[in-house]
Amino acid sequence: MLEWVDSSDIPDKRYVCGFCGSDITSNKGYYMTNSFNKHDCQYGYIYICHNCNKPSYITYDSQTPGSSYGKCFKKEIFNDNVVYELYNEVRNCIKINAYTSVGMCCRKLLMHIAVDCGAAEGKKFAYYVDYLDQNNYIPSNCKRWVDIIRNKGNEANHEIIILEEKDAKQLIQFIQIIISVIYEMPYQANLYLGGEDNE
Repeated sequence: MLEWVDSSDIPDKRYVCGFCGSDITSNKGYYMTNSFNKHDCQYGYIYICHNCNKPSYITYDSQTPGSSYGKCFKKEIFNDNVVYELYNEVRNCIKINAYTSVGMCCRKLLMHIAVDCGAAEGKKFAYYVDYLDQNNYIPSNCKRWVDIIRNKGNEANHEIIILEEKDAKQLIQFIQIIISVIYEMPYQANLYLGGEDNE
């Protein structure tokens, strides 16, 4: 018979909490054991986050809920809440291993960013990529990444394939650069030049 055992002395584990995003090390929680052998723990542990007190189930190769991936930008840097919400949706897809969804959402996110930068609505994806490029929103050494998003997004949308974790994380890293250039850097420059602070 299996049972959960409360323990304040389970093995130390460093992880990023899937609820609050804190990078913590914890040794408090529960472990599942076989009633015939109390020291046999092959089913994983439930670690309790000491920041938010919520549980994460962790085995040797998985964590539930998983943690978001990518930089957490402040909401106030964005002109458009939709861009902020969609970016966080992309980050949260990693929590549930929805890597193909990352590819699809990154395409949609680039379209929203282009519209927020002045592009017309209701166009095809290529138009939005061209708009961002022609209006110098994409650094010249990052243009190849736009093609990668275009290709990976096409694969996710139109082909019978599943994107891998490494693909999804690389797409998020590129989107971070675009958001930093278009939103975060101008916001920080405004603060530096005497605009409203973010407190």
